[in-house]
Amino acid sequence: MNEPDKRRHTRIKHAARIRVLTPPGVPVIVNMRDFSESGLFLFSGGNEDAVKVGDIVEVNTLEFEDAPVQKAVVVRVEAGKGFAVEFIEV
Repeated sequence: MNEPDKRRHTRIKHAARIRVLTPPGVPVIVNMRDFSESGLFLFSGGNEDAVKVGDIVEVNTLEFEDAPVQKAVVVRVEAGKGFAVEFIEV
């Protein structure tokens, strides 16, 4: 039996390059798998060791210049796949 989806917002599949500024301020470029109103899932490209659950990161898309930077917290890390971040309301 499958566990029900507990997500608050619908996920939208979308490929985009995302810059993640990880502690202690190291930029990592990854690809986004999907997004929702509350967060993103990012393919790690082998960089999942760059973050851990609870880390505060900054994310922004590289799809256009001057994209806003959003603070987020890492909420899940999937070895060999990537990590999920949830936006922090400021």
